[in-house]
Amino acid sequence: MARKEVEPKTDLGRRLRAVRAAFDIDDRDVFASRLVISKSGLAHYERGERVPDAELLSAYHREFGVNISWLVTGHGDMFEGGQSTSTDHGSHQLLIDLINPLGRLINKVYRDHDVRITDDQRFAELTRWHNNLTSRAGPSFEWNDLMSQLPWVEQSLGEELRSKRASAESSKRSAS
Repeated sequence: MARKEVEPKTDLGRRLRAVRAAFDIDDRDVFASRLVISKSGLAHYERGERVPDAELLSAYHREFGVNISWLVTGHGDMFEGGQSTSTDHGSHQLLIDLINPLGRLINKVYRDHDVRITDDQRFAELTRWHNNLTSRAGPSFEWNDLMSQLPWVEQSLGEELRSKRASAESSKRSAS
């Protein structure tokens, strides 16, 4: 008899589990093999105990046609429904490919400012900056357009972190 599945701790975990449910695949091992991950790895992601990396998000898109934007934010449709007039498959792939360099940049900025960040916070930052970049780029964009915006992300995020640190230090001084 199969064990009852544990309720996901995060909305992302719920969405990951919803994808498997949409395909009516109860066996995690079968589903995980399509994603080229272990059954236990899939369980950790679906329970919200781990945050999937760009490679796994890309596998959900490639193997099951999952809309990455929906997976990350919960907005839009679960599956890519044909090609929209403003975005073709190539630009979808650009958005997916943007996740790795953007994630590395976010890690670098936090490290440079000696700020610790949890996996959930990192994922939220990645989602926020990914959305900011794509909205700045507009409906038609190219890889170089997106990459040319990374210095803006680095500067803006750095300014946010400096401002938060200054505010926290000011609060500490006034409390003393």
